[in-house]
Amino acid sequence: MEISLNVIKEKIRKKMLYITTVLGVLVVMIFSSDMGSLTIGGRQIKDYYVLIPILIHVVNFLSGAIALAMSLTTVPNEYERRTSHLIWSRGISQSRYHMSLAIGNVAVSWISGLILYATMAVFAVVNGYSGMLGRIAAAALLMLLYTAIISMLASALSIIFPTIVSGVIMIILFAGGAFRNILILLAAVLTGAGGTIMKRVIRLFPDLAGLSRQGGNLAQGNPVDVHVIIMGMIVVWIAGIGILFFRRKEA
Repeated sequence: MEISLNVIKEKIRKKMLYITTVLGVLVVMIFSSDMGSLTIGGRQIKDYYVLIPILIHVVNFLSGAIALAMSLTTVPNEYERRTSHLIWSRGISQSRYHMSLAIGNVAVSWISGLILYATMAVFAVVNGYSGMLGRIAAAALLMLLYTAIISMLASALSIIFPTIVSGVIMIILFAGGAFRNILILLAAVLTGAGGTIMKRVIRLFPDLAGLSRQGGNLAQGNPVDVHVIIMGMIVVWIAGIGILFFRRKEA
């Protein structure tokens, strides 16, 4: 627990919360202005009930990007500072050390995401939709899973790969997961071997788009696909297994 708390304190010292707050305010400003309105069939739609699924996709994407940026460097930085050697002298195993760092990454990512969701709650109240606050809170639970997937995968990969390599892999996984629905449509258009290969590659991406979609369903009171949530939990579990079993040579 102490190691995880130190990770949180370090991220706070690096002004992470301030940056997140600014991003949240910008999201509110954009979507509360004419820039945030939708035009469908030549008509503008500013109903918050209609905008909420889009807001959830945007905020989840921002939360995931922040989780990725913060989680990639935690493990490498700890080893570079030789903090790990102080840990070994206290008899803490590498598995426990890595998991504690990962938990710290997840916790900070959750704080960032919750700040962004708080801006959505403010937006709801300002626009007269305070009755949706409970649904927004429920949708925030799926954001926690969304960011946990990114943070845990990034933490696991950063143990065995250099930061640049793990960063490239995570950007691909993150982008592929966030835009999975679009990739599925593209794969459906493709024919032959190209379409088959693309469909198989898409299966490797965590269904982040699906989690955002379920968050939108929660906010609007629509049915939720539990299968998507369970698959997200499985990804976190797999990443957790990797964190426990991956080893770093510097140790």
